[in-house]
Amino acid sequence: MINRFQLNKINLTVLFLLFFSFASNAQINFDRNEFKTNTVDKMNFDYSVKAYLSNNSINPDDTIFEWRVIDLDQPSEWELQVCTNGECIADPPIERTHPFILTIGQQLEFKIGWALFESSGNGLVELVVNSTMYPDNVDTVTLEIATLASTKDRNKTNISVNPNPINDYMSVEFPNNSIKTLMVYDILGNIVLTQQVFSGERINTSALMKGVYILKVDGLTDFSKIIHKN
Repeated sequence: MINRFQLNKINLTVLFLLFFSFASNAQINFDRNEFKTNTVDKMNFDYSVKAYLSNNSINPDDTIFEWRVIDLDQPSEWELQVCTNGECIADPPIERTHPFILTIGQQLEFKIGWALFESSGNGLVELVVNSTMYPDNVDTVTLEIATLASTKDRNKTNISVNPNPINDYMSVEFPNNSIKTLMVYDILGNIVLTQQVFSGERINTSALMKGVYILKVDGLTDFSKIIHKN
């Protein structure tokens, strides 16, 4: 037969377990859950935001998490990029999980955005993070953007690249023959080539790998151009 002392002890144990379970399932969160803008200039190389995930779990073993994209709507020309934990993933498939470790009391930066490739449109992406130990311990972040309706296609007259697609060499022509700084970026935003050139000067691109790049010429109002490397 259970006496009153034993009953009280059982009740306290149950309450403790319930509290611990609840606390363990609500201890991971982003500093901001929603980003929204309708003033993105499509002529920019890309648009991205940064959200910071914190792990405030009570359980010291609750350090293994995974993120995944659960909703995505974007123009076919755009490329989604998610960068975190020292790795950038382009066009991550919906519902594919990406594990990572986040120790208690630490923050992890998530950089989320699109390479726009000078294309207009609307984009929406929702990303969720959950604990592998406590699947109900989750938080989400959403990014929604729209390009400016009045943005002009400004590159038609100001920059020309020949040939395009490029092979081992290219030339870039721009207004007047003053010297400009040319910069080539890969789709993750890394500079892979920088050089001071005159308009029409031959540029060695043999070191670039096959793919899509963004060309910028410093000092021009209209400065970006998509180039393809064969």
